[in-house]
Order: sequence, then C-alpha cells, then structure tokens
Amino acid sequence: MRLVFASVPDYYKSVGILGSQYSPDMDPNADRKMDWVLLWAMLAVIVMGLVNLYSAATDPLSATTGYFLKQVIYYGIGFVLMGAILFFDYRFYERIAYVLYGLNFLALLLVRLPGIGIYRNGARQWINLGPVMFQPSETMKLALIMALAAYFHNKVRSMRMGVRELLVPSLIVVAPVLLIVMQPDMGTGMHLFITGSSILFFVGIQRRILLTVTLLGIISAPIVWQYGLKEYQRDRIRTFLDPTRDPRGHGYNALQSKIAVGSGEIFGKGFTKGTQTQLDFTPEGHTDFIFSVLAEEWGFVGCLLLLAAYLLLLSRIVSIALMAQDRFAMLIAIGVLTMISSQVVINIFMVIGLFPIVGIPLPLASYGGSSALNVCASLGLVLNIGYRRGIF
Repeated sequence: MRLVFASVPDYYKSVGILGSQYSPDMDPNADRKMDWVLLWAMLAVIVMGLVNLYSAATDPLSATTGYFLKQVIYYGIGFVLMGAILFFDYRFYERIAYVLYGLNFLALLLVRLPGIGIYRNGARQWINLGPVMFQPSETMKLALIMALAAYFHNKVRSMRMGVRELLVPSLIVVAPVLLIVMQPDMGTGMHLFITGSSILFFVGIQRRILLTVTLLGIISAPIVWQYGLKEYQRDRIRTFLDPTRDPRGHGYNALQSKIAVGSGEIFGKGFTKGTQTQLDFTPEGHTDFIFSVLAEEWGFVGCLLLLAAYLLLLSRIVSIALMAQDRFAMLIAIGVLTMISSQVVINIFMVIGLFPIVGIPLPLASYGGSSALNVCASLGLVLNIGYRRGIF
C-alpha cells in the first residue's frame, strides 16, 4: 500500500484537517488485507489482562475467578461482534451513526430513572439486563465517535471552524458528557469529552476560540472547585497532591497501589505471588487497578511487555488512519486512537500516583463487559476500515 501525494500541505488538506473529504489516490492494484498485527497486539493485551484477572483471586472458587470466567465470555461475544462488524462495508455504519448515538443517549437518560438505573458505589451508571449489567457511558464512546465522523464527513471546508460551525458538534459532545457527569461519573465524562474533542481539534478550530476557552477555563477554575465539584471529588484531588494526609481513608487506594507497583521491582514476585494482591490490599485489583497487579507480579519487565503491546496496537491504528479512503474512515480511526490511548495513559498514571483516582478501566485488561464490548467493536470498525482501504 502506498500514498501518492504532491506535498505535505496537500496531503493534510486532503485528509480532512482543512478541506476535501477524500484522501490521496490509493494503489489501484490493492486488495483486501486484514491487519493481523493489530489483531495479534489486541490478543496479547487481552491474554495479559486475563492472566492478571485470574491472579487477583487467592481462592479458585472466589468471586474474582467468577470475574475471570465472565470476562472470557465477554471477549468471546466481543470477537463475534467484531466479525459481524467486519461483514458490512464500514460506510454502512455512517448511515446508522446517528441512530446508535440516539439509542445510547436514550440509555443515558433511562439510567437516571430509579426503577431502571442501578445505584452502586455512589453512582447510577448501569442498567440491569438480567444476567448482565449494561453501562451506556462506555458504549457512548464509540457512538460519539461515529456521530462526529458522520457529521464531518460531508462538511467540505477550507477554513478552521468558528463559533457557528462549532455549535452542533459541540452539542453532540457536551450533551452526553453532562448526563454522565450527573450520574455522577466525572472520570468517564472527562474521558468522553477528551475523545470527542480530539475529533474537533483534528478537523480544525480557530485559534482565538481555543485561546478564549483556555482563558475561561483558568478563570472559572476556582468557581468549579467551590461549586462544581462534590466534596469527595475535592478530596480525591487533595489526596492526589498529598496521599499521606489521609492514609487510611481517601489516600488508602493511592498508597496501596504505589506499594504494589514498587514492590514488583524488575521481574516481579511471580504469578499469584503478589502479597498486596493476594492479601487484598490492592484496591479494585480486577478493575481500575489491574495494572498494579501486573506490576507487582511481573515487575518492570511485565509492564514493558504490556506497554509494547499497546504501542504496537496504537501504531497500527495510526497506519490505518493514514491510509483511510475518506474522511469518515479517518475520523473514526482518530477517535478510536484517542479513546484507547487516553484511557491507557489516565489509568496507568492513576495507578502510579501521577493522576487523581478516577473510575477509568485499563482497556482490554480490566474486568468489565461494557468496556470490553465497546473496545472490541471499536477495533472491529478500525479493522474494517483497514480491510477495505484499497478496494474502492
């Protein structure tokens, strides 16, 4: 596969930063080709995640092993979903993008109803579907990416967006973010905002608008701190700045996580040998803090292997984005790239104490059905784009 373009400015103009909806001409002799490197990198992350998920249980009959078995089932369903997504041309999904966005938005509204939404751990985030719990804030991530990609696909522009052009796409991003923040789930809401904003930045926003928003954010920060955040959210930030201020309370999770990470040293303590994990000192070791389990039992070397798998996966998404045949495909790839990479960075930084603790799972590694299915569907769509990039 190769791109043919006259100059770097013309190339960026063609892929959607400035203008045309079509990318440069592709090799006419190109055939369909599955990106096996991306698929194998994805499988590598999943296997490492499942190994750590199993290790989080000291008793083979405990609830955590139940999490392991459930996660295997979720990934089985996820791969079936990927196959179904690959069956249709990716341009079909442009026609149903707004429908999927609307259904997810409706689910976010329904989750707030006491008889439908499930209240757990201080938030109303799930809908009870019998044997499984559905978290619409997770699936909204891909729905948002698809809706924005469909919106900008036919918007041929030669200039960066101004206030008028930003009204509709900003509403598409902000509306679900507000519903998620009201659950309350500040972490997922922030992550959704980052994912949606990445597409807006890629399309192009006037610099004066970016400067104005930045200044307003700085000026309003004290007001948000005083009136926009709940007390437990302010405590999380205080604990992030100084975990020792409340070591048995708000600072407990952060301190225990860093102890687990540091105690793994170079090669780790061995599979199921991590004392922080096996004695249940590691908080939420099967979900948000799965990386601390990896660091304790497999050490620095194990962490490097996981990061290498993520890097390989993300690099393949970048390659597919660069070879995308139209703007819809490129924006989908850019959105998925941001969704996964930002989630990896936030989760790992949270575990090692470089970011406040928020409910952001590690993609393809943490336990969670909604998250697993969303990432599988997202990567299935990216594989679809790469598979059909040269057959138009």
